[in-house]
Amino acid sequence: MPNRQVMKEEGSSAVVRVMPASVPGLKALGVKLLLGVPATRKAGSTYFATMVFDTIDGSLLAIVAANRLTQLRTGAASGIATKHLAKSDAKSVGILGAGVQGYGQLEGVAASIPIETAMVYDVDKAKIDSMINHARDDLGITLQKVESVETIYENDVICTATPSSEPILFGNRLNPGTHINAIGSNAPNRQEIDLEVLRRSRIFVDKLEQTLEEAGDIVIPIKRGQFSADKIAGNLCDVITGKVRGRESASQVTLFKSVGIAIEDVSVARSVYETALQKGAGKEISF
Repeated sequence: MPNRQVMKEEGSSAVVRVMPASVPGLKALGVKLLLGVPATRKAGSTYFATMVFDTIDGSLLAIVAANRLTQLRTGAASGIATKHLAKSDAKSVGILGAGVQGYGQLEGVAASIPIETAMVYDVDKAKIDSMINHARDDLGITLQKVESVETIYENDVICTATPSSEPILFGNRLNPGTHINAIGSNAPNRQEIDLEVLRRSRIFVDKLEQTLEEAGDIVIPIKRGQFSADKIAGNLCDVITGKVRGRESASQVTLFKSVGIAIEDVSVARSVYETALQKGAGKEISF
């Protein structure tokens, strides 16, 4: 899995991102494409697509619209991080950002811990109402709307899923034992969490090399000389496989900083393809 390749069209703000990966054990071989011009997406249009290929002869097996796929795999990664890094008695979650990815975070965390309390904050009240309804109808979770970010700090798990370019989560306000999934800052100029969050946390990422290129939460403090990459404890996969210890105490603050990696997309897309074959879903296309 090489790092995500980013191409910007000269003379415009159009961006193409290419994410290839192979997971032989899952017979997963493919590439995800992300396209578009920032702030110009049209409702009902597809800007994410994943292609799945045969691992034997390389033929194209499927094209998967990847809007929902991206939401699922991002939420799932945070769910796995929560399973391995949150304190053992974690029962509450606070979500900053009520958009598509915010809901995916709730799905992922709900699959990993027994949620007794769930909260969401967003400046867009309509998005909050929509997320509350979906959480009730699809997950059976009563999601509380909060009027202030301050209330979010009360939770065992905090997920940030916003496009903010300025910190909205501050380390000096975190309770001991908090686990954070920070997924919104996926560009070098975006920053959801402040320097003190990094200083207080045992930090894990999805892929170190890609994080150091793309994650503004990490990149910006490093460029300012305020933080060093050697403070990052490791990749999340190292915790899962037992190579690196995750949480070291109940009072420790842990952080999973995610930018999203192609292995997640290709693995989920392969599963979608196989499920579609079993259920007779999808549309056959002749080339």
